[in-house]
Amino acid sequence: MQAQISHNERPYRGAFLTPLSDDNSILSQLQGILPLIGTDGGRISASVYDTAQLLRAYPPPSGVQPGLAWLKRQQQADGGWGSPAAPLYRRVSTIAALLALHQYADIADASENIAAAQEHLRFQRELWAETVPDSLPVGAELIYPYLIDEAARLNLHIPRQGNTALLNQGRKKLKYIVNIQPEAGSPPMHSWEAWGEDADPSFLDGAGSIGHSPAATAVWLSRLPKEESTESLRQQAESYLDRASRVTGFNIPGVVPGIWPMCRFELAFSLYPLLIADLLDLPELQRTLRPQLNILDNALTKQGIGLSDYFYKDGDDTAASLAILHAAGYQVDPAWLDQFRGDGVYYAFAGEIQQSLSLTARAVHTLRLFGRRDDDAVKYLLDAQGEDGRWQDDKWHISWLYNTLHLVLALAAEPAGKLAMIRAEGSLLQSQQPNGGWGVNNSTTPSETAFAILALYTLHKERLLTENGRHAFTAGQAYLKTLMDQPRLDRTALWIEKELYVPSRIEKMFELCALLVAID
Repeated sequence: MQAQISHNERPYRGAFLTPLSDDNSILSQLQGILPLIGTDGGRISASVYDTAQLLRAYPPPSGVQPGLAWLKRQQQADGGWGSPAAPLYRRVSTIAALLALHQYADIADASENIAAAQEHLRFQRELWAETVPDSLPVGAELIYPYLIDEAARLNLHIPRQGNTALLNQGRKKLKYIVNIQPEAGSPPMHSWEAWGEDADPSFLDGAGSIGHSPAATAVWLSRLPKEESTESLRQQAESYLDRASRVTGFNIPGVVPGIWPMCRFELAFSLYPLLIADLLDLPELQRTLRPQLNILDNALTKQGIGLSDYFYKDGDDTAASLAILHAAGYQVDPAWLDQFRGDGVYYAFAGEIQQSLSLTARAVHTLRLFGRRDDDAVKYLLDAQGEDGRWQDDKWHISWLYNTLHLVLALAAEPAGKLAMIRAEGSLLQSQQPNGGWGVNNSTTPSETAFAILALYTLHKERLLTENGRHAFTAGQAYLKTLMDQPRLDRTALWIEKELYVPSRIEKMFELCALLVAID
């Protein structure tokens, strides 16, 4: 149930606010990126899986060679695709890339790549044998069996054993899809390539895509009858694939992201760190920030907001948007979150099987800004903390540091959350690397360092930061500043889709905001 919070308990009271860090270069970068947020459908990294599926199903008019060459360059030394540090997210991409190279074996000069991929798949440990984690790749319960069937059809035998839990979940999801009969722009359409059959014209959404998925759109196009009555639909979908290939930074025909457009997601999640860092009212930002806030306000309705105007509304973007707009002085209603509430948790979409700690935490944080508390959700979040002080296994991001930031935002002002915050700070201090940064697998990344800095900043605002925490904050900012001074920054894919991806503008906003906060 939701309870009202008294005035004295409300978070982020004026007495807790801290002075802005004086760094004109960082502020200038922030002023420069703000007008770009949400433009061109959003900026996102390329996807091995979607690129492979597009090349197989509906190759670009200019040919497949550039795309195949790109695929080959992404293969890792152990024969698989995707980061060896995140093995759960490699199998789907590896099978898809193998299928694409096999299909074009006569022109791809990829015999060694194919052999290495088969060897990798033969010996890779099965990760989904007993349970299906909340951090499962999007649609894997449908896509993995589909790819295995495709491989078998081509006499590329990939063992099925060891995936009972995943396959059972896939069967449940298929029954759910049959029952609801999904429509254009709904979440099941994002994995249409794995379960769809006929290219129903009504499945095409307002973006010209099938479920905002280049892979699904390419497969749908391959099945669309070539006749006069479907020509306009074909042109819309082809235009979508062409535009999608321009947002990854590679500008290679057929090399596409895993999800696009995502302009509203990019906007909401890019402005959210401004809220965390208390920068929404900064006078120097108003000229570029206010138009973006107005766009967000116009896009948010009582049904919520989605990753674009042509996709179903979701709880995560809705919670972020409500928090941002309320803090910026817009009239919005926290009751709009109720439709995304489950049994003590919050969901992005109806019918979800995996839960998201970060989403529920964002909802709790948002409700707190409105002076409300969801007691069941708070208990769920407190109970989810591990003995090491971390919150692990999220649906949308692989880093415990991402989770920790959002859980600190949700719980730092909770009277019952003090012990959890002490443990969270301890984990942050213990995991900081000698260079001052943070990251999973004992490596450091700019975005994860920003998450840690903003978590420490939030603890400071609630008067929970220790002296050691202050030193960690200072060292983290110093490390992050050295990265921001680099002309080109390599980014580690940490966000969960059908494979891991990078929303570069969102990450940049977190990093810049982390450099503009101060605790002195």
